[in-house]
Amino acid sequence: HNIETVPLNVHFGDEVFQDQVTISPEEFYAKLKSTRVLPRTSQPSPGDFVAVYERLAGEPGTEAIVSIHLSSEMSGTYQSALIASQMVKEKSIDVTVVDSRLASTCIGAVVLTAAKAARAGRSKAEVLELIETATKNIDVVFVVDTLEYLQRNGRIGKAAGLIGGLLHIKPILTLDDGFVAPFEKIRGSSRVIPRMVEILSEKVKSRPPQIVYILNADCPDRARELETKVREAVEPKHLLHSVIGPVIGAHTGPGTLAVAWHDADLWQE
Repeated sequence: HNIETVPLNVHFGDEVFQDQVTISPEEFYAKLKSTRVLPRTSQPSPGDFVAVYERLAGEPGTEAIVSIHLSSEMSGTYQSALIASQMVKEKSIDVTVVDSRLASTCIGAVVLTAAKAARAGRSKAEVLELIETATKNIDVVFVVDTLEYLQRNGRIGKAAGLIGGLLHIKPILTLDDGFVAPFEKIRGSSRVIPRMVEILSEKVKSRPPQIVYILNADCPDRARELETKVREAVEPKHLLHSVIGPVIGAHTGPGTLAVAWHDADLWQE
């Protein structure tokens, strides 16, 4: 589909790894268990983006580049890409940088939608319009095992008010215009998965068939439990599993469980 990725970086002390390139999710979570060093993340440099933009622009058939990124409220990646797009402008390379206001697999759904449209011959304006529609159509709720990672990495967003006084309380979180935000508080971890499924059911009740994504950070058994309950509740058109990658995992921590969804007819050729 002519999709190119520019990896973010994960730092364990002085060690630097490229997300999904030099460290896999499995290696990342194993390393997290074996060290007391809290991982940090960093965005690609503008130079990293310039190199990719120039290479893509030189490939036969390239008319324009649409560069879709992690929410600017969580990462400087969008800003790096924006700087790079200005740097290549003088070389007449047409780059449009998009702040998805999303994260993880949710961005992947938007990228795939855009790529399919481009492949089908849609204009850049049509692709950008479709991206805007897609980003508004995707919903997600998630639960973290501990708020420590979000807090320490400065990604707590609108959920900052949840810090403290959370004994036996599990906050269900969401993304609100690119920020991590509280959705509701659940008493007792055993109620988390049933409530996540209830939320999904309520949200999709009057919507067309859905594509559902289940994401987990080193908790595959809970992901399978969530899948079983989701299939019973909403009969999704497609249900896909994804492991939360190192960069997002560094912010949410192990034990994170998420469910995301969007209309199955988001893009049809």
